[in-house]
Amino acid sequence: MKNKARIIMGIVIALVFVAAVGAILFKKFAPSYTQRTMEEQYKDLAKDEALICLDGFPLEEKGKIIGETMYLPLNTVVDKMNERFYWDEKEQILSFVSPVRGLVTVAPNTTTYTIGKENKEMTDQILYVDGDAMYISVPFYDEMTQEKSTLKWASKGEAPNRVILNADFESTHMEAKLSEKTRLRVGPNKKYDYLLDLKKDQKVIVDTQSQAENDYQKVLTTDGIEGYVPAEILTGQTETAWKRQSEEEIFAQKGIGTTVCLGWHQMTQTIGAAELESKVAVAGSLNVVSPTWFSLDDNKGNFSSLASEEYVTAAHAKGLKVWGLINDFDKNISLKRILGRTSSRSRLINNLVSTAMRYKLDGINIDFEKIKSEVAPAYLEFLRELTLVCHANDITVSVDDYLPTDATAYYNWKEQGKVADYVIFMAYDEHYAGSKESGSVSSLPFVENGVDKGLQYIPAERTVVALPFYTRLWKEVKSGDGVTVTSSAYGMSSAESVLQSNSATPKWNDETSQYYAEFKADGAKYKIWLEEETSLSKKMETVMARNVAGIAFWKLGFERMATWTTIEKYVK
Repeated sequence: MKNKARIIMGIVIALVFVAAVGAILFKKFAPSYTQRTMEEQYKDLAKDEALICLDGFPLEEKGKIIGETMYLPLNTVVDKMNERFYWDEKEQILSFVSPVRGLVTVAPNTTTYTIGKENKEMTDQILYVDGDAMYISVPFYDEMTQEKSTLKWASKGEAPNRVILNADFESTHMEAKLSEKTRLRVGPNKKYDYLLDLKKDQKVIVDTQSQAENDYQKVLTTDGIEGYVPAEILTGQTETAWKRQSEEEIFAQKGIGTTVCLGWHQMTQTIGAAELESKVAVAGSLNVVSPTWFSLDDNKGNFSSLASEEYVTAAHAKGLKVWGLINDFDKNISLKRILGRTSSRSRLINNLVSTAMRYKLDGINIDFEKIKSEVAPAYLEFLRELTLVCHANDITVSVDDYLPTDATAYYNWKEQGKVADYVIFMAYDEHYAGSKESGSVSSLPFVENGVDKGLQYIPAERTVVALPFYTRLWKEVKSGDGVTVTSSAYGMSSAESVLQSNSATPKWNDETSQYYAEFKADGAKYKIWLEEETSLSKKMETVMARNVAGIAFWKLGFERMATWTTIEKYVK
């Protein structure tokens, strides 16, 4: 009897031990069966806030809920979604340019917006001001962009509150399908609580910025919930781009129908037909002349003018198109003030277009060379609004830019290339009047590298490359332990005369693809990298091989007769 009791006791102890070991092993290896509620997972999200899931991924910035309407932070919209929303803080006006529908404007605290001369009504307030923050309603955003956002409401059992939208239709993201059903967990292993049951073949977005951990990969559902799944069940991983729900609205190019060959005609007073004739008599390839007629002269959108009807009539008689140039060289003006405020920006545009129509100009050439980063958004809005009005009146818009550099990325060449009919890259001033060292105005490598970088942003059919008819004679004078450098601009013939007067013989420089000469006079050393037919031919050959829309030259009168014979080899 005692032996039987001992046996039973041993069995009981063994069973208890096995059970204990089993419990330990189960606890160690079994997955969590606890489902975490969305309310708990997103407990830091206030009741009047909404997650913003942009292009598949949640943003740190939050939307706002007012009544039954979701709103997006305007700064987030402009910075990350659609830069064509422009906020004029001074005059409290939001603008949006649709190439098809026209200019849209709206003020805060209203349900009405203006498109062209027509007023339209939204159900809810369009712009909401909360202290220093501005919010734009999702319905209005959708109306402008022609892309329908998806809204999820906690009050309808779809927690968390969130808006799901796409704005980047060029970059790619990684999608995958699940090879079996699984659970979306809050952490990178099966011991974490789960949020959702996911089905076999369900599509997810793979967070490629996160490395797999414990064989679990961070993913997002297509409705914006992020979590972790076993990496091994992610199949058919594919790089793909988001698709637009509607066709993109674009500014159709108003080109001239042939290769552009433009010459800038600099002037300081009104001139007529005779002066034009003297500049273009032998310019057989020239088909566009751009007189430097207009200069901004106040902060209200007004400008001075040297325009001449006689000049335009004479140019048209020669088959030349006339693109009037406007510059920002007046030191007393503020581009931020002129372009940033809706009233002055509109006045400038209306004045430009009315002047162009009065003088029967074919185009307007924007030569604003003092753009700073803080002015760039207003400048782009100016270009959009100007192009809209110009195209409505059969006027071509071109814009002059320096060759792209990393430091001037704020120029946003990509947006310029979507708006302006032509972007003219000024492939000169490699070394300029204020340079502290002597050097070429436009070496071949400088042109090649700059144009190639520009073509990364601007379509070739909208790209024009401007080359110099001028060079600089550099004067170097020893000053203490250093050298003082100054320079003067010379046209082709006058530069050649300087060398002849000083018995200097130019030699070909392979590095710059230019003739180089130097000489000493008056206790100084002079250096010059010549612009003449050979160097110009090298540059034109390089430029035109890239199938750009054309070439331009600064400036008429600095070339010589033989120059046009060279140009005709590349532009016929």
